[in-house]
Amino acid sequence: MLAEIRTEAGHGYRQTIEAGKYQFHADLPTEKGGEGSAPDPHQLFYAAWGACTNMTLQLYCQRKGWPLAAVKTSFAEERREGQTWVTKRIELTGPLDAEQQTRLQQIAEKCPVNQLITGQTQVLREWVFQG
Repeated sequence: MLAEIRTEAGHGYRQTIEAGKYQFHADLPTEKGGEGSAPDPHQLFYAAWGACTNMTLQLYCQRKGWPLAAVKTSFAEERREGQTWVTKRIELTGPLDAEQQTRLQQIAEKCPVNQLITGQTQVLREWVFQG
């Protein structure tokens, strides 16, 4: 199991998330009826995508011995004409030449979470109803 998410009795919409040996929470903001006690699902989604992107670039540069000092990935989301548009901004710090910069733009697309989002992912659903 990659992750297990459970509702918390008596805490509105707050969820307990277990991912491997780690436990953390998700919640809705107070303006949407939650307690605002943890990141909301959208924030967790974008955080995972950004962390994966950064790590992918760091690993690649480390293997190649390229001078990458830091990576910062941020996201903005807006609704236009009934669709969600996402702007993903990646800032790289370090004396990278033009060829390295071009290659890193390609490598960022190979991040596993990015592949889940933009690739050919099939989702199998299993429902269990307990009385």
